Amino acid sequence: MDNIYISNGNRRMSIPTFSIPSRVTCPNSTKLCRKYCYAKKAERTWPNVLKSRYRNFFATMQENFTKEMIKKIKNLKIKYFRIHESGDFYNQEYLDKWFKICKSLKDITFLAYTNRWDLDWSKKPNNLIIYWSVWPDSKNVPKDGLKAYVIDGGKQKLPKYKRKPKGKICQKESGVIRCETCLWCFKGKGDVIFKLH
Repeated sequence: MDNIYISNGNRRMSIPTFSIPSRVTCPNSTKLCRKYCYAKKAERTWPNVLKSRYRNFFATMQENFTKEMIKKIKNLKIKYFRIHESGDFYNQEYLDKWFKICKSLKDITFLAYTNRWDLDWSKKPNNLIIYWSVWPDSKNVPKDGLKAYVIDGGKQKLPKYKRKPKGKICQKESGVIRCETCLWCFKGKGDVIFKLH
């Protein structure tokens, strides 16, 4: 399946990533998430980015997506893989496909941030690390599970949380280190805080 595009990462990370379009694949996103979504910036700036994400989105709906994705990731010979720099698990069927992909590639650690705590996660494989993406206006966030909080980056755009988030502030956002140097999230060490950028 030549229409699947796996990115080599971005300027802050050299870990392969599979993305789909922002917003249209994020049914559980909050008003603040949609307003300040960093993924839509890239889609506006570089039209080819949005085209490749839509191509990926359509590929996810194909019957052979799981099989082809397993083959493509296996050929990369990697230890870590990021699911969705942009987009989210838009329904249960799509999430289940990723469960199968992860189970087939047990030597690789997969990471995803998601607002879809409303889906069934009971069959999540151990090599898939999930962080609940939390914004100040998020509702019904599960008590259990790792959290990725978004806070104001100093521009006074986001309201404060009712209870101050606790966790490690991501250092890659400030350009101090790259994602693959830290691996805090990939190892599921604890909650993380991202500054809005």
